[in-house]
Amino acid sequence: MTTTTKATWIETLISQYATDSRALHKYRKSLDLDDPQEAEEADTVSEILSDMRYALTWLKRGRRPGSRRGAEITDVYRQREMLIKLAGQEMSSEEKLRIVDALLLLSDRERTCFLLYVAHGLTCQEISSKLNLASSTVYQYVTRAKDKLRVNIS
Repeated sequence: MTTTTKATWIETLISQYATDSRALHKYRKSLDLDDPQEAEEADTVSEILSDMRYALTWLKRGRRPGSRRGAEITDVYRQREMLIKLAGQEMSSEEKLRIVDALLLLSDRERTCFLLYVAHGLTCQEISSKLNLASSTVYQYVTRAKDKLRVNIS
């Protein structure tokens, strides 16, 4: 699937979610909350609407809602797009070796945290719970790894 096709597909999906969300909201308003069965139905519809809003926010922003990671430029999708663009370019074996050598200069923890953060798109909080580390420690590892890579790859 090309990037243009994917963008069009996502725009279509956003449009469908928004339309269906409005229809569900109208349906929920039409329910009689005094009737126990309809009140239960209204609760179920409210939960569905909440899930739809979450999905819509994710689709529109391109990242998980509620994520507190910095600017939009650092979100997972943009990082992956950048990596795909880089991967699409021909890299000399010397450049590949420089990247591998730079990654090997990182400590095991720095490399693990950096790859989970960049390649897998996990937040520092998620990494900290997986590795049983403090979130601030994970942040330090990722920051140190970025600094070391910046110096050693340039």
